[in-house]
Amino acid sequence: MTRRLRERVYAKCGGHCAYCGREITMKEMQVDHLAPLYRNDTAEALAKDGIRKGTDDFSNLMPSCRACNFRKGTLSLEGFRQEIRSQCDRAIERSFQVRMSLAYGLLEHHDHEIKFYFEKLEEL
Repeated sequence: MTRRLRERVYAKCGGHCAYCGREITMKEMQVDHLAPLYRNDTAEALAKDGIRKGTDDFSNLMPSCRACNFRKGTLSLEGFRQEIRSQCDRAIERSFQVRMSLAYGLLEHHDHEIKFYFEKLEEL
């Protein structure tokens, strides 16, 4: 990927991760494919989530922090949304420390729609 293209991807969200919104430097940025390159394009897989393999087109490239890029992996955007939600549910279910922190008001559980940073930018 050329430096110019990386700069354009970085500018898409003003130096923020497209998903969590955390500020990232150009050096920290990883380029994520919104629609993953590595997908199973069988008829069965397409019927399940309707997502085709992505491309290297600029419109499919998103600036990402390391954590979000790792966690999203080859998931579709909706799959990533579901994974974040289930990750939270698993932490509450399996961790005594999380449940105690919730009970003492140190943590709060917010059950709301997950909107990614780039989606919030599009609404402006």
